[in-house]
Amino acid sequence: MNGDTEPKGTPTNPYLQRYVPPKIEGNFTGKHIITVDQFERKDLQILFDAAISIRKRIHHADRGLTELCAGKIMASLFFEASTRTDMSFQASMRRLGGEVIAASNGVQFSSVYKGENLADTVRAAGCYADVIVLRHPQLGSSYEAAYYLDKLNKRIKNPSVIISGGDGIGEHPTQALLDMFTIYDLKNRSLDNLTITLVGDLRNGRTVHSLAKLLAHYGPQNVSLSFVSPSTLQMPRAIIQMLNDKGMTIYETADLNEVLPHSDVIYWTRVQEERFEDAAAYEAIKDDFIMTPPVLARTKSDAILMHPLPRKNEMGTRDDHDILDEDPRAVYFEQMENGMFIRMALLAKVLRGVYV
Repeated sequence: MNGDTEPKGTPTNPYLQRYVPPKIEGNFTGKHIITVDQFERKDLQILFDAAISIRKRIHHADRGLTELCAGKIMASLFFEASTRTDMSFQASMRRLGGEVIAASNGVQFSSVYKGENLADTVRAAGCYADVIVLRHPQLGSSYEAAYYLDKLNKRIKNPSVIISGGDGIGEHPTQALLDMFTIYDLKNRSLDNLTITLVGDLRNGRTVHSLAKLLAHYGPQNVSLSFVSPSTLQMPRAIIQMLNDKGMTIYETADLNEVLPHSDVIYWTRVQEERFEDAAAYEAIKDDFIMTPPVLARTKSDAILMHPLPRKNEMGTRDDHDILDEDPRAVYFEQMENGMFIRMALLAKVLRGVYV
């Protein structure tokens, strides 16, 4: 693998060029959410304000939320394994008063098992649900789903929308939104004068692709980016070019020690074994970057350590996990909870357009 091409075997999806997702432009209602390219800085602020309001209302049980999506149905279509994204979307919809449906025993036992294509599966769900959360291993799958759902919506009385829960090695927009919210919230509700370091598998990690794009909205005067990875897992050149075009300050290195002491935010990721066709290639680099308590001890006292999870050996042993988890700089459980608040805000905005 190298930084200029997609990994071997990655299919090219024509819907990446055929379908152009709508910009948010301050109005979320009825819009598919499939890429962070739909968002501008003002849209992020609207969403963050809604998430903060929802969090306050959850923490005060006398202030109900179930009216926000009462009578609405969410369909969960996950073609890839998921814990946090799937559960947080389901929890979000139920806390808002909506209902959740899914193919019995998972997508693998639905008509997909019989050979049904993505377009037909999504349109079937669209006939029954107001919103579909889709996770799929193919790059561009959410674009394809939105394309065909728009065609369906012209023919049925109750139109549905797609929210991407992960799109191959492309993007994971709601993860990036909750990551941005976590940084914003824990750094005094500001992204001014921050050095943000992304570490690990930057090539295949859809979470870091989306996050880097969103961070560009805050401009070179506020945010500096450091990318730390093995040479074979560097951030895709297209994203680097986009950041350069926006004048962002970027530093790429394979040496964590060059940037760790100066980082305000450290975003740690695992090397994604499931994205490798060659097991030997994975084994050769899987231990290149390991977060351990001694490594965390070299960071600034007010730095925050984030991780999209799940974690494996990239955060050391189980004993290391227990020590890291107790360090106040480790905020990945707060990050996880924020996923529910952001997804609640997004569902309420997309389905009802309400201010919460």
